[in-house]
Amino acid sequence: MQDRRKFLRQVFFSAGTAIAGAALLQACGNDSHTTDKPADTTASGKPAAVPEAPANAIIDSAQMTQEDFDKRKNLGYVEKTPMEDKHCENCALYLRPEGDKKYGGCQLLRGPIAPGGYCTYWAEKQG
Repeated sequence: MQDRRKFLRQVFFSAGTAIAGAALLQACGNDSHTTDKPADTTASGKPAAVPEAPANAIIDSAQMTQEDFDKRKNLGYVEKTPMEDKHCENCALYLRPEGDKKYGGCQLLRGPIAPGGYCTYWAEKQG
């Protein structure tokens, strides 16, 4: 009877240790998923520091990867906004077109971004 109790105690202790270790590793895990979110606002309502756009944010659609297209789809990007007052051109994350180009860029998405477009991460420009 003692051997069975000792065995069960060891099994439960090992299982508890494994669960606690997994929870600890998850809590200390990779925070890379936070880069897909727009800048948070401060207590005053103004946006916190906006991340700089990737150097190659404004690229031709021929240079885009499948991952770029998937990210656009996941963020709900469309070239024509469904809401009159919310469009890329008045979004805090929009990068104006260079020179005489028709399309701009975005701090979250790679590739051409239509000024009249929209995505679910639209953020109002401040001031």
